Amino acid sequence: LLALSFAPHTMPLAHNAGALNAGRGVGGGAGRGGRAPAKRPPWNENFADDYIPRGGAAREENVQALAPPPQRRVPPPGMGGPAGVRGGYNPSRPAPARGITPGAAAAPAPLASAAKPATSEQLMETVAKTQQHVYVGDRIRDRHSGRLGVAMYIGPADFARGNTVVGLRLDTMRTTTDCDGKFKGERYFRCTPGHGLYIPFEDAEVLNEDAAAAGVFERAAARAAGPGPGAAVAAVARGAPPGGAGGAGGGVGSNPNQKGDAGPALPPAEDIAALDKEVEQLVGLAEVKGMLQSLRNSVEVQKRRKHLGVKEERVLNMLFLGNPGTGKTKVAKLVARMMRSLGVLQTGQLVEVTRKDLIGPHHGETGQLTAEAVKKALGGVLFIDEAYALKHEGSSDSGGQEAINTLVKEIEDHQNEVVVILAGYQKEMAAFLSSNSGLQSRFPHTFNFADYSPEEMAQILRCMVAERGFKLEAKLEQDAKLTALVQSLVKGTEASKGNGRLVRNVCENAIKRQTDRVFRLGTVSQERLVTLTEADFFDDSASEQSMTEVLSRLDDVIGLDDAKSFMRSLAAQLQVNMERKEAGLPVGADSSLHMLFVGNPGTGKTTMARLVASLLKSLRMLRLGHVVEADRGGLVAGYAGQTAIKTRAVVESALGGVLIVDEAYALVEDSKDSFGREALDTLVKMLEDNRDDIVAILAGYPNEMHRLMEVNPGLKSRFPTTVAFHDYSAAQLMAIADKMLSEEHLTLAESARSSLALRLERVAKADDKSGGNARAVRNMLEQAKRQQALRLVAIEGKKSAEQLVLLTEEDFV
Repeated sequence: LLALSFAPHTMPLAHNAGALNAGRGVGGGAGRGGRAPAKRPPWNENFADDYIPRGGAAREENVQALAPPPQRRVPPPGMGGPAGVRGGYNPSRPAPARGITPGAAAAPAPLASAAKPATSEQLMETVAKTQQHVYVGDRIRDRHSGRLGVAMYIGPADFARGNTVVGLRLDTMRTTTDCDGKFKGERYFRCTPGHGLYIPFEDAEVLNEDAAAAGVFERAAARAAGPGPGAAVAAVARGAPPGGAGGAGGGVGSNPNQKGDAGPALPPAEDIAALDKEVEQLVGLAEVKGMLQSLRNSVEVQKRRKHLGVKEERVLNMLFLGNPGTGKTKVAKLVARMMRSLGVLQTGQLVEVTRKDLIGPHHGETGQLTAEAVKKALGGVLFIDEAYALKHEGSSDSGGQEAINTLVKEIEDHQNEVVVILAGYQKEMAAFLSSNSGLQSRFPHTFNFADYSPEEMAQILRCMVAERGFKLEAKLEQDAKLTALVQSLVKGTEASKGNGRLVRNVCENAIKRQTDRVFRLGTVSQERLVTLTEADFFDDSASEQSMTEVLSRLDDVIGLDDAKSFMRSLAAQLQVNMERKEAGLPVGADSSLHMLFVGNPGTGKTTMARLVASLLKSLRMLRLGHVVEADRGGLVAGYAGQTAIKTRAVVESALGGVLIVDEAYALVEDSKDSFGREALDTLVKMLEDNRDDIVAILAGYPNEMHRLMEVNPGLKSRFPTTVAFHDYSAAQLMAIADKMLSEEHLTLAESARSSLALRLERVAKADDKSGGNARAVRNMLEQAKRQQALRLVAIEGKKSAEQLVLLTEEDFV
């Protein structure tokens, strides 16, 4: 049975390829639509050295395999076998004679001369190498060299003396040749120089099915390479009817009006019900889900109407409008799969491009690049991200305009072969659509992708953690607790800049911290190895302080009883609100945390601002907790149009922390100060846009700050809290001086203390803006240290430690 089953395969490989070619109109008999048979060049044993460099026994085996085959009976021209047979190119399978159905047992054709008998081992080795189907576009491994590539051509070649070869586009460039698909003056495909290689059919090893399925797009690209000397053979390899466009024997190929190219072998179309379920499981995007369902229903109804003779052509190109990270690319992939499942698209691949992929650096390249991008996407979806960037608004962007015009033409030429999706921000896309009058009508379906809510981002985080094989600790499994966690990590004003991408960053950073924590613990259980705790989501660096530590620092501040009382009440309110959120209880609308610090100079306003930043960071109300100080000079520019830019830059540098504007009343000097008004208006607008990610403090004298509130009507409502900083008493000023001296390891002589106390009494009684308060104390001590240095330098010899730390009365003169 074995001998009978494989008798046709005992003939040399070149014979089998010739038999198949003869029956299919490829290099053999001229079937309907086929070519006239090519005359085989005379055999030359030196070909084994030229084409397949082998040595020793391997060379003898190849020479034998490539020797001229014995004559055999072949079907008449045009009778190459049953048309419509699908499958890959297999030179070892003989073409059935007329009237024999595929798969039926057929007697081997009689030979004019007997072939050299083969042993069982040789027979099985030959069967293993030749019993495979090879498709154009398949991932191939060269058995001899181990190189990997994509099959671009399968069939006979004149340089191989008519034997079957496989032309590969290699993944890695070869350094010993610049072959680009042309070999010995013959070209069967085209690729980048150095990436071309021809190998014998039996040396081509098709990679596993998963790798082949992953190469669907590559097969489509190979097919789109256009007709060439091997186009007919490539058509056979893709499953086209034998004998050209109209092979005999019935089936698909028997209808000359029907296309014989069924495309590359693709995975089976997905069940539309399963895709509907996958769409339903998307987090958020209620409007997008509704539109997808409506589009799917429309396609289904249109197919039914078509059977009744109703012609209704609908354009399926779409606009995806929304901020980054709202799932536009994910939905585009679902659209591609859905359209293929519904039979609208043939292959369902998604090709993603941006401006840099469509616009060339030289004149004339843009149109070619854009057209090539559309052709690569034929049968699937072309997704153009940030499409508004194709044309720069207000500029003579000839390249961008050429890309748009070419895109419109290609969409029209391939209306039923590709779906194009343009994605970008809503405002920018509105301006972009006006750049070509044909764009609006060719993109009738608009999908608006809303920003994710905190609850939706919590769901996304839960899904991401599970997808990566991790799990959340028990208390984070509660929806309210996880939502509160996400709100503390991703501020509302920040969400629009990243949405799902920010959640992904949160997840990845938490996994990194958990990895470091587990490593430090050493041996842990399997459950702890994959469990994320609440602490893993926060960067608890050594410099970060707890709320208790911040309040302890607050107690060390001298004076400022009103300010300290406000700070304690603010800390208590924020802590209770966090606990209510974690318990799932409703919390009132978040009130504005912007403040006015009013008081004379030197009353501790900047010190208190730093404590506010530390407190809010310890409560996870601020991401960074840093303090940025500014004044009129840092916000107002000297030229028209520059003030808003300067102010915006300062506010952006303070995001995640506290911005304190000292002497804020000076921003607007009078009613004619247009620059100052522009700075104030820009500041108010930026604070409102980033209200969850910044705390602003305006500091100044009480009366002047009251007048500033009248300049802009929005200031009072945005700065609801006013904290008064009273002048220090003489005793408080003396306590401040002692604290400053202690920090520098300095002491006062009794006479010096008395002299300093008298001075500080005068400062406390001044009761005006020029008093200076704590600032005056610092200035007095700085002056005394300089006088001490002059006094000590005048003393000869080495000074004692007591002399170096003592300030005397004469130092305060």
